[in-house]
Amino acid sequence: MIPETKIDEVRNSVRIADYVGQYVQLHNAGQNLFGICPFHDENTPSFSVNESKQIFKCFSCGRGGNVFSFVQQYDKVSFPEAVEKVAEFAHIDLGITVQANRAPVDPEVAAQIALLKKITDMCHHILVNTQAGEKALAYLTDRGLTRETIDHFDIGYAPKDRTLMRTFLDQQQVDYATQRASGLFVEDDQATLYDRFNDRVMFPLKDASGNVIGFSGRVLDKASHQAKYLNSPETKLFNKRDVLFNLDAAKTEFKQFGAAVLFEGFMDVIAAYQAGVPVGIASMGTSLTQDQVNIIAKQTRQLTICYDGDEPGQNATARALTLVQNHKRLQTNVVVLPDGMDPDEYIKARGADAFKQQVQTVLTPTAFALHHDALGLDMANDADKLQYLDAALKTVALVPAGAEQAVYLQQISQTTGVAVNDLKVSLPQTAPQQVAPQSDYAPWPDVAPPPMPDEYGQTFAGPVSPAPQQHFDKFEQAERQLLAYAWIEPAVAARLHQSNFQFGHAQYQSLFDAWVSYAAATNPPQFAGYLDHVPADLVALATNLSEQTYPEPDDDVIEELIALAGKEDAYAQLQQVKAALHQAQVLGDKAGATQLGMQYIQLLRAYKTGSVAE
Repeated sequence: MIPETKIDEVRNSVRIADYVGQYVQLHNAGQNLFGICPFHDENTPSFSVNESKQIFKCFSCGRGGNVFSFVQQYDKVSFPEAVEKVAEFAHIDLGITVQANRAPVDPEVAAQIALLKKITDMCHHILVNTQAGEKALAYLTDRGLTRETIDHFDIGYAPKDRTLMRTFLDQQQVDYATQRASGLFVEDDQATLYDRFNDRVMFPLKDASGNVIGFSGRVLDKASHQAKYLNSPETKLFNKRDVLFNLDAAKTEFKQFGAAVLFEGFMDVIAAYQAGVPVGIASMGTSLTQDQVNIIAKQTRQLTICYDGDEPGQNATARALTLVQNHKRLQTNVVVLPDGMDPDEYIKARGADAFKQQVQTVLTPTAFALHHDALGLDMANDADKLQYLDAALKTVALVPAGAEQAVYLQQISQTTGVAVNDLKVSLPQTAPQQVAPQSDYAPWPDVAPPPMPDEYGQTFAGPVSPAPQQHFDKFEQAERQLLAYAWIEPAVAARLHQSNFQFGHAQYQSLFDAWVSYAAATNPPQFAGYLDHVPADLVALATNLSEQTYPEPDDDVIEELIALAGKEDAYAQLQQVKAALHQAQVLGDKAGATQLGMQYIQLLRAYKTGSVAE
């Protein structure tokens, strides 16, 4: 158990906007901050952060809570794990080890993870501690890799013996079916397994949690007719379309460095790490996929693409940009390495410090497009120049008119020698209409809020469509208003508690009881802290209700609300008798109608007793 005082310390040490801002690009809009919700697909920002209350709320999908609630929902972790993650963000030592509360692991998956970890350790041991690994170790050190880097990435070596892994796993009592499913072996006609990787430097491939899920093996013999690199086949653990090399280690560095850096291959990632850039990630031998983009967007909102500087690398950059440059949660920039060099070549030629500086020297997607449009063209050749101008002006026409467009026109002018004013005249006149900036979104309650979801038991699996606006009858509205007043006025909470007032709806009574208990133990009580004591299924309801705006309360208003809230049962009984009376009249039951009519009059008289304005 994490001490309550430590939980309060962690929560009070972190501004929710700073933590959430790692994943959501927030803009000032009225009293709150707004951005694109990370929990569902949307184009209009409806995700709000209230800095004064230290809470978040999505007006579309309905999620809400404090910073711990955000972590629980975003990372799908338990409350103690959420506290631990926020504490790590705030550099606060909890003084205890938090046990992860994970869903039961598929036994087959657990067996595969254990097997691959054994092979990783075996190959690493062979590389760094045995005579069999000396040639492979020399190859790596000749490439400039230090022992620390080799250990960090768990690099290993698989010898030529095609039965070594099978023999090792047999000794470890790993069954045949588990070995066969691992992707480490090929099978002959007699169902005999042989090592897939032999005489190869072994680079473990890990998932976002750091579990080894496969390998990429680099052939050691240059004269070999085998493929230079060999990846594990797809298995229950490994699908190269959604794997990003080094994500498990790099993701912890994204915030401090300011961005993730996407490289073409894992050797670039390793070279960059050794040069002091620990945020490198790479796709696994394939073009960047949308799945990988979405994975990146879950970890950071800033991405820098640093592919090889040659023409194929620049073409690959252009393809990658088509996936990410308009992503709602990613800001993307590009690094262009000079002289057609790849990262490893650049580091060896100019040094680690120069590389770190180069990675910080970025182009916007538009500036890169202008650079890419000029590749292979001779600006001294009129035909090439006109070809470039046609492409470049179409690119700049997509940029909003003003200072930004002027900057790019100036760049085109410098490249071609054509005057800026002449370029302006030549701009295509059919540029697409620009989307209004997010900061123009006016938050509720300055204007009517976007549609609200069902607050009672709504699940949030998959994309969520905006739900209809909720409507509450006058009795429930009175309860909601009383509860909101209780949170901000201690006298109202005390009055309700001391008079044993009971909310007619169980969810409001539960929220009130939680508030009374929390406020009695906390001075001063804070709404963000209170949410830690609210039942999980009521956090969104509490957050939503806290964002409502009501007039300043006085004694008369409170009296009226209490009286009105207390009449719900009487009103329901009155309606039942009224319905029965109507039915008796329709059926011609005069005696029954007379009796029900008298009962209705008595109930109506009792209901109207008091000074409540209807």
